[in-house]
Amino acid sequence: MQPGDALEELELGEQEQEAPKGGEHPLGNALWDRLIPGISIPPALLPDRAIALLSVLLALSFVLLMALSIVNFRRVSMAWEALEEARMRDESSHTAAWLNLSQVQHALDKQLSKEAKAVRIQLLNVSQEVEKMQGRMAQCEAGCGKELLGRLQDLEARNALEPVLQQLEEVKRELSVVLEESRGLSRILCPTCPPGWLQFARTCYFFSSTTKSWLEAKEFCGDLNGHLATVSSEQENKFLANHVMENRIFWLGLTDSSREGHWQWEDGSSLSVSFWNSGEPNNVGEHGEDCATIFSNGRWNDVSCSNKEAWICERSC
Repeated sequence: MQPGDALEELELGEQEQEAPKGGEHPLGNALWDRLIPGISIPPALLPDRAIALLSVLLALSFVLLMALSIVNFRRVSMAWEALEEARMRDESSHTAAWLNLSQVQHALDKQLSKEAKAVRIQLLNVSQEVEKMQGRMAQCEAGCGKELLGRLQDLEARNALEPVLQQLEEVKRELSVVLEESRGLSRILCPTCPPGWLQFARTCYFFSSTTKSWLEAKEFCGDLNGHLATVSSEQENKFLANHVMENRIFWLGLTDSSREGHWQWEDGSSLSVSFWNSGEPNNVGEHGEDCATIFSNGRWNDVSCSNKEAWICERSC
């Protein structure tokens, strides 16, 4: 090899080292193929593509975040609506419960007032009877006192004071027993009912032998300081039925003329017990059936108030 040839080869080697070939990446084709195999990107476009890829990733992340936020917001809204509906139902249930409690309290107060009124009437009757019995006992005590005084004087005259005192104590005990029995009878028995009336417990009943309309029968009982019969127990209903003549019906003081289907007694009290016949009351007929009657078997029936029927009056002893 000539010296000139060696110098030319050295210069060519230096030129190859100073400028890489146009298709070779600055990092080296081998290293780029390891990072992104199969894709060849010009060096000038690498920063722009990286920024675009990062922007796309950020946009996708933002969209995903918004979608998740919307889904969570809708879930929270649905949960809030469910809670609001539950609260409304709870308030409705509390309101209904309070209304029912108020109605029950009102009904109880009304029933207690009626019972208290009946008790006051009974106490008034008992007090009158006790006053009469006390008057009778006072008369008896006066008469007995005179008799005892006479017996005591006789015994003193015979110098038998000791037996007299013993007999006096016995008479006192007997008198106290009689007084106590009289008080007990005054609480149980009532005075004799008027002629033509029958007694049950502390009540007198009149069974008519003629017929009238319900209103006429009501007026008749009112003229006798009574009213058409009311029924408050099974025993009272049996008593009335036992005095109802066969194949006849008698008016009771029960009507729904003020409001159809709302049966109440003449004094305005509601039914506590009832003994309606099968299928009754049925309110049949052109003008309806608004007044109650009782059969001899104790069953009740509704008929027209203008019918002419027998009736039962009731009054206290």
